[in-house]
Amino acid sequence: MNPAANFWIDATMRALTTIATIAVAGYVALISKRQWKNNQEKLRLDLYQHRFGIYQRVLEYHWALLEWEGKPEQLALRGPFVAAFCESKFMFPKASGVYEFLSEFNLHAFRIATLTHDIEEKEKWETVPGYIAGLAQQKIQSQNWILSSIETLLARMGPFLNFHSL
Repeated sequence: MNPAANFWIDATMRALTTIATIAVAGYVALISKRQWKNNQEKLRLDLYQHRFGIYQRVLEYHWALLEWEGKPEQLALRGPFVAAFCESKFMFPKASGVYEFLSEFNLHAFRIATLTHDIEEKEKWETVPGYIAGLAQQKIQSQNWILSSIETLLARMGPFLNFHSL
């Protein structure tokens, strides 16, 4: 072959190789960008699901506390609530006040459970008039706090449970 033809064949091959390399690099960049977007969406969904799980466990315990009798199925909700309470410290920003609210919620829940048990025990042995009524009044106050807390729970967690704004 003549040298001019070899030059053009060589130049064409280099140009095609360069174009193919650029095309493959562009395609890899598009795939990487799509994977990054998918990972961002998965992280967003996972975060939402975890926060919603916390909300559900608090809500289940909330309803059990309103009619607390210390039944085994009610006591079984205590562990998941405590786990949700502890997780909330890491899953919600401090400024949201979720952890502080659940801390107060936990205090009232503990008071309800303890007072229910105390009332049952004291009824068997108590001779001091009005003491059991005082315990019952304290329990009712905590149950009223729990009852009214649902609005605060929604206000504190709501912005983090609105999937479209995450």
